[in-house]
Amino acid sequence: MLWMKVIGTGLIFAGCSFVGWQKGALLRKRIGFLQEMVHSLILFKSIAGTYRLPLEVIFERISLQTQKPVSDFYSCLAGHFKRKDQPESVVIWQETIQEKGDLFDQDDKEFFMRLGDFMGIQDVHAQSEAVEACICQLSERTARLEKERPEREKVYRAVAWTIGGFLIILFI
Repeated sequence: MLWMKVIGTGLIFAGCSFVGWQKGALLRKRIGFLQEMVHSLILFKSIAGTYRLPLEVIFERISLQTQKPVSDFYSCLAGHFKRKDQPESVVIWQETIQEKGDLFDQDDKEFFMRLGDFMGIQDVHAQSEAVEACICQLSERTARLEKERPEREKVYRAVAWTIGGFLIILFI
């Protein structure tokens, strides 16, 4: 009977530790995603301002120059623009974000939904300024998350171990 308690204790503690580690990994993944989105917006700004190509061509080029999962988002976006599922580019942008919703954190999803209001507008200068403002906001958000990351990871691990200890005490 004692060996079952020892094995159960180890499994509970390992499971809770894994959950704490996983939360830290998700935070690192979110930071990497935001950094890649900043890169993609810089590409969008330069391609749209320099070449004045149709949006589906711009999004295809961005998908080729970015890493997954951002490249998947832009290739899906380019596909929607080619098919012209909706007449307005804002609606296409927002529907693609809803479709690829698992890529985005809830706060990030709302941020990128608002960014769609400026995609494909005729005034290239206004579009460029909006994208530049988004790049600045994303860079600040990424820097803040990167700065908070070590402390958050410690908190995630401490909470996971505390919960594991509580469950061990509860079940013994």
